[in-house]
Amino acid sequence: MNKHAMNFGAIIGVIFSINFLITTIKSLAFAQYIFVVIIVYAVYKFAIHCRENVMEGSISYGSALWYVMQLFMYGSMISALVRYIFYMYIKPDFLQNQLNETMQALQGTPMAEIVTGDVYQQTMELMTPLNMALQSIWLNLILGLLLGLVIAGIVKKQNIFKAE
Repeated sequence: MNKHAMNFGAIIGVIFSINFLITTIKSLAFAQYIFVVIIVYAVYKFAIHCRENVMEGSISYGSALWYVMQLFMYGSMISALVRYIFYMYIKPDFLQNQLNETMQALQGTPMAEIVTGDVYQQTMELMTPLNMALQSIWLNLILGLLLGLVIAGIVKKQNIFKAE
């Protein structure tokens, strides 16, 4: 099951990476919603494929949940690498620009008074390419857990006559 998750997790990683790269283009940001549907569908199909081809047609809820988590873990590592390369080498000013846009959007709101120069500087120090890439792994794992709780319930299929 782990090898299956590695192979199909690589596909999830490519999908995560394409989704990230598309969201960096403002005119295509709406496409991220399409990728959410693609990811949910792909995870569902991969879990079914694992159940039928690796687990001989039977998978418990816990095993299905663990499989989905593995998909997201492997996919997140690939996506984090792509993010790191993007932030570090392709568009090194991207994070700075994102923070500046956020600060401009806050102008004239009560939050603008809270977010002073010190907070801005501290936030910028935390927004390093490595931190942001690692943060994406944790975020994807949390999303994987939430999706896995649902997908595992849908794809679980236990053979009650199977000898233990």
